[in-house]
Amino acid sequence: MRSLLLLALSAPAALCLRVPAPRMGIFDGAKNAFTSDKPIVAADRVTPFDRWLGLDAELTKAEEPDKTAQFIDPRQASNYVSSALPKPMGIAFVENDGDSGGVYIDEILEQGSAAASMVPLVKGDQLVAVDNTLVLGADFDTALDAIKGSGGDTVKLTFFRGPTTFLYGPTAPPPEWYNEAGLL
Repeated sequence: MRSLLLLALSAPAALCLRVPAPRMGIFDGAKNAFTSDKPIVAADRVTPFDRWLGLDAELTKAEEPDKTAQFIDPRQASNYVSSALPKPMGIAFVENDGDSGGVYIDEILEQGSAAASMVPLVKGDQLVAVDNTLVLGADFDTALDAIKGSGGDTVKLTFFRGPTTFLYGPTAPPPEWYNEAGLL
């Protein structure tokens, strides 16, 4: 009888095992606070603590100048191409990043006159002039308004073939140079 009694007492105890509730410690979740899924810190908000954690590494890397770019002189007319294109042209323009303004070719569409142009246009060509109007450094809307507003069935577009840093940087030619070089 004694063994039966022990069995009867131990059976309900086995069924009623208590699992301890999860407890939040002081450092639980701290690991998630320092993962790399954080957004890049804005340049004006970088603190020494951000530098210590390495949160500014992507920002610092993005601000470094491109050291692999080969110098292309924006004061040589041979680095510019011009093409007279009938409308619709089939060119997708995108505005440059940063404060320089200006637009460049992002894509040459299959439909449109640019795909069959005698002067091949390539992705990255910087739009400098529309007909005789200098649009160098103009914002996206101003540059496209110049294209839309040009009279006639064809539009003469002038492009610079080179990195943006040379066209808008300290080596940039003055606006009157484009007239003297015969590009406008």
